[in-house]
Amino acid sequence: MIRERILSNLDAQHGGGVAVTCPSEWGVQALMHGGAWRNFHKDFWKVQIARMVARNVKEDAAHTYALTMMTGGVSRSRAIDIIAARDLAHWAKAIDVIDVSELPETRRYRNAWRRSPNGGPVWVDDAARVAIDEARMWAAYTAHLRGSEEGSAAYGV
Repeated sequence: MIRERILSNLDAQHGGGVAVTCPSEWGVQALMHGGAWRNFHKDFWKVQIARMVARNVKEDAAHTYALTMMTGGVSRSRAIDIIAARDLAHWAKAIDVIDVSELPETRRYRNAWRRSPNGGPVWVDDAARVAIDEARMWAAYTAHLRGSEEGSAAYGV
């Protein structure tokens, strides 16, 4: 299992929380060792760059990703940085690579995760946590009033 996670801050338009991206082990290995596109036509890398740029990926990030997919030769850390630059740099802020153990143990309050605007550790916003709990309790109460066995059982009501 890959232990690295890429963290980035979301702007208010995207909920203002924390995005957590898990790079695929296949992608990391392909960037480290190269040759991932060897069975495709010789200009496949150009097509890939054009597709990435069309998705608003920065051209230099797209070029670095494509070139490294063909040639490899980077460390694991650099491979993850290349993935972060390609997947997040065009819309995210405060991008950091962390170990999965640095995330809160439970995802129960995932929508309440926050970070400093400059990055740093993830913490749980208490006001958002309370709002999440309140919404869950109201959902259980409403399901119970409607006689929904599924809703009642899910919340132990």
